[in-house]
Amino acid sequence: MASCLLLHEPNIRYATGAAAMPVWSMSTFVRSALVPAEGRPILFEHTNSIHRSERVTDADIRPMRMWAFHDDPEPEADAWAAETIEAMGELGVAGEPLAVDRLATPGFVALQRAGLTLLDSAAVTQAAREVKTPEEVALLERNGRVVETMLGSFERAVVPGVRERELLAVHAEVLLAKGGEYLATNTVCSGPNTNPWRAEATDRRVEAGDVVFVDTDCVGIEGYFFCVSRTFLCGDGPPPDPVRDTYRAALEWLQGMKEVVRPGRTCGELATLAPPLPEKYLPQRYEIMIHGIGLEEESPSVCYPIDPQPNPDRVVRENMALVVELYAGEPGADHAVKLGDQVLVTRDGVRELANYPFDERLR
Repeated sequence: MASCLLLHEPNIRYATGAAAMPVWSMSTFVRSALVPAEGRPILFEHTNSIHRSERVTDADIRPMRMWAFHDDPEPEADAWAAETIEAMGELGVAGEPLAVDRLATPGFVALQRAGLTLLDSAAVTQAAREVKTPEEVALLERNGRVVETMLGSFERAVVPGVRERELLAVHAEVLLAKGGEYLATNTVCSGPNTNPWRAEATDRRVEAGDVVFVDTDCVGIEGYFFCVSRTFLCGDGPPPDPVRDTYRAALEWLQGMKEVVRPGRTCGELATLAPPLPEKYLPQRYEIMIHGIGLEEESPSVCYPIDPQPNPDRVVRENMALVVELYAGEPGADHAVKLGDQVLVTRDGVRELANYPFDERLR
């Protein structure tokens, strides 16, 4: 691929170092980066954000021609396509196919009308981002300290009577105060709201004896994603036996799964080596057992052995950042457990990037 035209915010950020209003930018098309295989990228930036990006990037910054807020987007999209093609000529890649990550219909049609051959950039962007540089590792470690503080504040706030949304606010306050950017999900659930999976924070008040889980799913300092899950017991009493059994099964699986991750093993091999999840939790299993992590949830991924593996031959490599996680919830039960760790693949196995303890009362 001679060049990539990037409109997906994490890809623009990875290629240029510059971000502008990332949540809003991900739902609109107000920025793009033309990145040649060799040479300096051109960042087409939201006009009112150029002064911010100039502080952090060496890219050639130009105003972005936006079509998203016009009643008739076609002329603006055609003008944007013409500017893109002109820039391709400046970079020496005119006439070559153009790799694109995501594009709204007006932009896509405009590039097609202009005669460009379009390719999917995923093969390039995913490969570039999979193995972390030393700077990225240092940044992930810094974000790990933030997540440890978030989880500590969250656990202390788990008391009878607190609402799930109040716990979510505790969680978010620490993230923002420490320089993080935003929460990607609102996964704070308690008691019966923990089952089934994919619930979010509500006005429910937590009761003594409830389990409460949080999936951090946060975008931290410099936009790096952090995904650690913990389940806590509310109150001073002992947990019911079914709750303890679920927690022990989940923790045993998580620790066992982390032990088999080694550089050089394929995703297919990891699926085969995975410790078995008890049968009663399989109907509501989490979508995957392992996924990559960086500026967002990334490749590679490892599915349960009973599911099709999308990338069985993909090799796990040293300095990949991964999330190992599971959801253990029996259909119809009044509780469930969510646990997960974000790890760095090392020569000898994995190292936790946020080393927060598990709730001893549930073991």
